[in-house]
Amino acid sequence: MKTALLILALLPASAKPARVAEAGLALPNLHGHALTPLHAKGKQPAVLFFITHDCPVANKMMPEMRRIAKDFSGKAQFTLVYTDPELDLKMLAKHQTDFTLAQINSVHDRKHQLVRAVEATVTPEAVVVLANGVIAYRGRINNFYEDFGKPRRVVTQHDLRIALKAVLAGQPAPKPRGDCIGCFIPKLSGYKSK
Repeated sequence: MKTALLILALLPASAKPARVAEAGLALPNLHGHALTPLHAKGKQPAVLFFITHDCPVANKMMPEMRRIAKDFSGKAQFTLVYTDPELDLKMLAKHQTDFTLAQINSVHDRKHQLVRAVEATVTPEAVVVLANGVIAYRGRINNFYEDFGKPRRVVTQHDLRIALKAVLAGQPAPKPRGDCIGCFIPKLSGYKSK
């Protein structure tokens, strides 16, 4: 089994929102059913969690991702986006079981179509896309990690929750209050950022 080299990364909190051209992009979920992760039903926002199965920071955030998906169920569409192109179905299924992720839609973005569409660079990174295709939020989930290898005992800033509440109230999502800390999403050959 090939082990991915984990490189910790920092995504600046000042990432600019933009419009997603590929809002209708469909990818199969882990059971082969087509999903449109960038476009939720009706006027709901679409929330994407970019993860890799072997990023320790992303794995530590899994319980909070599950809680957010549960707390905002019926108000937003949630998708876990696995970004490791070499991940096989057996490892993916094990990760889903180990972290109790069956209740959240998941896709394997093997060709980085979603990564490129929203310019995701780090795992875990959250992206909120409005029904009109505008990226309302991109950044950290909360401040569990303030610095590399330094988790907090108590989370004091819930950036994604605040952003979702704002969006659902028809308000602009505030920018994340800190950097997104985690593992770089490896670039595929031929990748060009927007």
